[in-house]
Amino acid sequence: MLQIATGKLFTRAASRENLLRGMLYTNAIFVGKDAIQTAAGRLLPSTSYSIRPTTVVYELTEHIEGEEHGPGVLVSSTVDPYIQDYSAVASFALNCTCTPDVDLARRLTNGQRGLATGVAPQTLVRRFFDETIWCKPDELTFLEAFVAKLIGLPRITFLGVMRVIRTYVNGMHRITDDLELAYTLLVASVESLAQDFDAHQSDWNSLDEQKRNAIDIALSGADETVSQRVREALLSVEHVALARRFREFTAAHTTAAYFRQTSGEASGLLLGRSDLEETLRMAYQSRSKYVHQLQRLPDAVTLGHNHGEIAVEGRTTHLTLQGLSRLMRSVIIEFVMRQPSVEREHYNYRLERSGVVQIRMAPEYWVGGAQGDLTTQGRDKLEGFLEQLASCLLKEPDAVLTDMRPVLTAAIGFIPKIEKRLRRPYLALHALFNLCVADQVATPAGIVTLIQAELDEPSSEALIAYALFTQTVPWVLEVHRSTLQNYLRRRSAANGLRFPRLFEAALALELAERLRDAGDMEGCRSIVALAVENHPGCLRLLEFEANFQPTVSITWRDVLLPPVEQLQQ
Repeated sequence: MLQIATGKLFTRAASRENLLRGMLYTNAIFVGKDAIQTAAGRLLPSTSYSIRPTTVVYELTEHIEGEEHGPGVLVSSTVDPYIQDYSAVASFALNCTCTPDVDLARRLTNGQRGLATGVAPQTLVRRFFDETIWCKPDELTFLEAFVAKLIGLPRITFLGVMRVIRTYVNGMHRITDDLELAYTLLVASVESLAQDFDAHQSDWNSLDEQKRNAIDIALSGADETVSQRVREALLSVEHVALARRFREFTAAHTTAAYFRQTSGEASGLLLGRSDLEETLRMAYQSRSKYVHQLQRLPDAVTLGHNHGEIAVEGRTTHLTLQGLSRLMRSVIIEFVMRQPSVEREHYNYRLERSGVVQIRMAPEYWVGGAQGDLTTQGRDKLEGFLEQLASCLLKEPDAVLTDMRPVLTAAIGFIPKIEKRLRRPYLALHALFNLCVADQVATPAGIVTLIQAELDEPSSEALIAYALFTQTVPWVLEVHRSTLQNYLRRRSAANGLRFPRLFEAALALELAERLRDAGDMEGCRSIVALAVENHPGCLRLLEFEANFQPTVSITWRDVLLPPVEQLQQ
């Protein structure tokens, strides 16, 4: 949001300017400064130094881009999204506590021991949690330069860096209550930069050594061309060498000047160049052990060590929280400062504004539309139609069935020409729509032939068609079972189908009836249980399961639908 407010991304002139103000609470004190002007707003410090935390006014001029002719206008996003982002940037750049939440600022800087950690955060990390930080002029100059560089980044880089800064600051906040989570977030902040911006090119040596050796042995007798294709296929889906990429990215952004900074406040060991490789490897291992096994950090890491940056446990060297926080902050700053700046950039930022969310509209707004390229829309059209049909069958308030005739009439011309995977949803939609309405779509003989041929083959579309036509599927029982399992397994896949829960339960009950009829009562009960557990909260299913009688045939409409079913025409 900070970058949007400056107008850098606009393609039209700003139509409105809003002067926004908000309050920040910090342990930083700005001596001799009436205002700190940055590219993303300015800070107006209080002249009272006796109140803790210090109160600072954040002031921003918000620019709103002029809209094209049409409905809707944005007056302002208010100060809230800007002040959240700016507080994180200021906290990161000044290495201090800075937040719009006064209670959080007090809790972070009151010097009390954490309930879970048993130590005050000031004993683990220097400066950030101190009650008072007197900012030097060069630190305020750095804030101005860092914000200017940040705002000048290309949009994609800016978004990535803002995610990193928020993660870093959140990690610092967690030092008060969860040291392992704090350590993990600090590592993750730079790890995300490495994955997004290290321009890593995967090669076979990037794969985990244990996996690589096992695969090489398995391919030892295979043709070299086949072996290479297998390796390339694995590299295309594997997240390779994440730990190595983290280490290499961090080392590449740790300059010689980092090891020449003096720190008279720390009496413990500082990080040396020869320690870097080992400590980064152990930091990543600690992150992984916490994420996957919730393992605690080694005691040597969490004892404070007079703000030392490394600690030795056994023969292994670890970064302390002080060492890790300083190193990760330095790497992020170095990365930002190395990036090119862009004065203006044409970028569609509208979906990235505060308060904007993307959700799928109700089917009645789009399912009957026949505009654009319909050849790939069959799956969405079928899903939307079935969603409406389920509402009608359940007699839900305001249920409606959209007229699909414009879509189906247009589809008749291209259905025979498209791939089978694109055609089957349209065939099912054509048959089911004509089942539900009196004024049917005329069905050419060629389409009838395709419906009969392709909806007789096992598929998700065939399952729903047979269920709604109240016909028993013609496949053998095991094929019926595997087709249902395949539907459930693939419904979230890129080319899968997802039916309303009503119809998923109906498909299960159809299979349960075939198992009951075949005398497989154990299998029948397990499929009924599957229907119940996949449609939690359905009282009719629960009652049916509780009162199940093996001698009574199962009809999904009788089980799932309200009495005296009446389909809307």
